[in-house]
Amino acid sequence: MKRKTVQVSWEDEDFQKCFAEWVPFPDELASAKDLDRIEALLDLSAPKDVLDVGCGNGRHAIELARRGYRVVGIDIAARFLAQARKAAKASRLAIEFRQQRASELVEKDAFDFALAYWHTIGFMSEEEIKKHFSSICEALRPTCPLLYVFQGPKMIPDEEKDGQSTRNWGEKDGKFILSKKEIRDGYRAELSIVIDTNTCEITEYQEHQRAFSYEEVMEILREAGFVSVEAYKDFDKTPASQEDFSMFVCWR
Repeated sequence: MKRKTVQVSWEDEDFQKCFAEWVPFPDELASAKDLDRIEALLDLSAPKDVLDVGCGNGRHAIELARRGYRVVGIDIAARFLAQARKAAKASRLAIEFRQQRASELVEKDAFDFALAYWHTIGFMSEEEIKKHFSSICEALRPTCPLLYVFQGPKMIPDEEKDGQSTRNWGEKDGKFILSKKEIRDGYRAELSIVIDTNTCEITEYQEHQRAFSYEEVMEILREAGFVSVEAYKDFDKTPASQEDFSMFVCWR
């Protein structure tokens, strides 16, 4: 069998393809339900200018545009952006999609709402994380919110022990994936091996991603310039804790 190794990053097209196969984006119905909950949570309604950070295949950007919002979607994954542009064109929706990092934003006081949904920052350097969120904050108009739905490794007290590993496997269309994850020195190391029996190819994906505690995420957001940060477990506004956190409503 042929064999290759891929260092996981969102810029890598091999990783984008693998991610889309094993973790498919939710469909239009799920995206519409997400937007219903977001609008209810923030008392949000169109028309407004919206920034969709890490927009992926454009599922939220497209639903926002359908509801009358003016949307700019940014992402660094070329494969997903191509899907987003194709879907927007098919729906006859005018959405600006850019291959861009949030740290590269130049807009100031330009948006009424920013969305970063299932957003991963663990691959970024500490400097880029700071610039990432401060640029989003500056791009928002005063008193306007960012909804940051955290996605990524968590440092959970008394649960994520250094060196403790978990293993898993799955099968789909003649492809098998075996994975091993562990937290080590504040980072999650994940090794995923995909065996494709159709092409007789083995691909090894190596991931090294920083894990975050609740306190670290709160500190990052406050230092970015947000004057108020509310943390929840869910859309019902259940207060977040050190053990369970996923949603951050950040007000400029």
